[in-house]
Amino acid sequence: MTARAVANGNGAGAFDLEAAAEAAAREAKAAPFLFTYKGSNYQVPPSQSWPVEVMDLIAKGDLSEGLSRLIGAEQWQQLTEAGITVGALNTLFDEVAKASGLEALPPSSGPQLPAMTRK
Repeated sequence: MTARAVANGNGAGAFDLEAAAEAAAREAKAAPFLFTYKGSNYQVPPSQSWPVEVMDLIAKGDLSEGLSRLIGAEQWQQLTEAGITVGALNTLFDEVAKASGLEALPPSSGPQLPAMTRK
């Protein structure tokens, strides 16, 4: 029996979520999002590997803490010293969302809610 079959619950034992998620990331060929800002290179890890805690920070609008945890203290310090703005962070998260196949990442504009109509 293959490791993938066991990871997907097709063998003896419990479903191995960690193994299944790793296999899915390999199959998706998840790659970091590369970007430049004021002449320096940066990378954001693939969204599939983001800790849920980071997604919570981003959803709450704490882009600076969320990005700091994603890219690491050294890259974050370099970005802040370069003068990154909230507008640039919003643009970055919009582009990361597009590259990841996500509709939008908070606090991006996101999908519009359907208009309510009276019947």
